[in-house]
Amino acid sequence: MIPLFFAGVLAVAGLLAFTTGRNMLRNYELGQEEAKLHRELEQLKREHEQLSGIREYLRSDEYVEDVARRTLGLVKPGETLVIVSAPEGEAASPVPQPTPGVAWWKSLFSIAEPTPTAPPLLAP
Repeated sequence: MIPLFFAGVLAVAGLLAFTTGRNMLRNYELGQEEAKLHRELEQLKREHEQLSGIREYLRSDEYVEDVARRTLGLVKPGETLVIVSAPEGEAASPVPQPTPGVAWWKSLFSIAEPTPTAPPLLAP
């Protein structure tokens, strides 16, 4: 009878140890996942701030004037348009190509990926 009792106590203790260990492992995994999601959220917030800054710039009079001057060749009243061309034989600067793995808008506005130690580019 006594050996059977000790076997039962040993089985219950083993089950409790196994369950406790499994729960501790699951809590550790959830903590790791939570930390990863917080890092991802911070990265998304930085990208949102960058995109908001770009949106505000694209809505500004400065951007509209720049596009009108560079792309459309428009000038203000009283100004004279001067076109400068490259000497013969020299090729114009090539059109920048998007960098693989970088969002198109980051390539367009020359926004580099921040390093882990660098502050965000458009910090408030």
